[in-house]
Amino acid sequence: MTRFTRGAGLLAIAGAVAAPAARAQDARAAVAGEWRAALDLAGGELRFRLQLDGAEGVLCNAGTCQPFSAVTGVPGAADSVVLDMADYAAAIRARVLGDSLVGFYRNVGNRGPRTIPFRASRGTWPAEPPSAALIGTWDATFNPLERPSPRVIELRATERGLEGTIISNSGDYGVFWGDAAEGSFDMAHFDGSFVYMLTGTLDGDTLRGTFHAGLRTQTPFVAVRSTGRPHLTPPTEVVRADTTGPFTFAFPSVDGTMVSSDDPRFRDKVVIVEIFGTWCPTCHESAPAMVALYERYRDRGLEIVGMAYEVTGDSAVDGAIVRRYRDKFGITFPLLLAGVNDGTSAGETQPQLAGPIAFPTTIFLDRTGRVRKVHAGFYGPATGTAHEALLRDFRETVEGLLAEGR
Repeated sequence: MTRFTRGAGLLAIAGAVAAPAARAQDARAAVAGEWRAALDLAGGELRFRLQLDGAEGVLCNAGTCQPFSAVTGVPGAADSVVLDMADYAAAIRARVLGDSLVGFYRNVGNRGPRTIPFRASRGTWPAEPPSAALIGTWDATFNPLERPSPRVIELRATERGLEGTIISNSGDYGVFWGDAAEGSFDMAHFDGSFVYMLTGTLDGDTLRGTFHAGLRTQTPFVAVRSTGRPHLTPPTEVVRADTTGPFTFAFPSVDGTMVSSDDPRFRDKVVIVEIFGTWCPTCHESAPAMVALYERYRDRGLEIVGMAYEVTGDSAVDGAIVRRYRDKFGITFPLLLAGVNDGTSAGETQPQLAGPIAFPTTIFLDRTGRVRKVHAGFYGPATGTAHEALLRDFRETVEGLLAEGR
């Protein structure tokens, strides 16, 4: 039988506990630096950048970077690291293999978890100037032979290479970044939730290519140069609302209390109803605009209520994610758990709305509770002047409603 003193035993226990922590710290140190990263989709390589430094790091599309909520080692696995994106219940887990990282990106989706192969190598992606023939605004049709759907593709040359965005009837898809050579291009948007890639070639005066979403989905598109004529449905005409009576709602808040349109806090107030989901990066872009409106006009009679449609349907899980979203943006107006993002829940629980409900959808109510305006989607910073025009329009709408009856 081995004998040991009490002091020696404590040292042995401490060493056993410290060893996994030390190995986890070693893994974080091993991945410090800049990485050219990629997700391997069925249609090709989706490129993005990583910058890691110990327990911190960021994921970057072009010049737009988002911090990881944590960079951790894996206890008992000195060669593994987890890049956590708690905002989207997502993470990248990878092994360190020399100067490479190999692993998977995984997140929780409304159809169950999805897993996409991930890899990275040290260094930076090259910045290649795109052909001038690609630059500009293009009127695109997605899925042209089956169910045609309009989009606008904006392409621009920057010091980082080819950048741009895709705009639909209900807002933009965020910043895309990539490269182009000899009339062909590929560009991508990955933010921890949305996995998008756009590839194509210039055929005379026409762009032809494929929009990739997630691991496997591929949608063909064709595009011609914009003439300036309207190509998209205005976002205020996408969703229709019943205006014959007050807009009503009643859902539990993330704090467990029932919040209703009949509550005194909404009486005789101008109210913004924001339909959103924490899984939606565009909603993360819209949230600061809602906070700014609330801070600016609350004392003049504005109230805002957010209605979340989440991915799990478990109030404990969804509530925790929405509370994190609330804390991230410093939201002080109520956030409600309204349903699940399953393609039907929003329509079923919002019977006074008709048409495809986008995320986010912003509903403006006058002091009588009637719908005066519905704006589907949100133009984020990637749209430039359209973003600024939308913020100005929201302010003017609120000011106009506040002025009525006073």
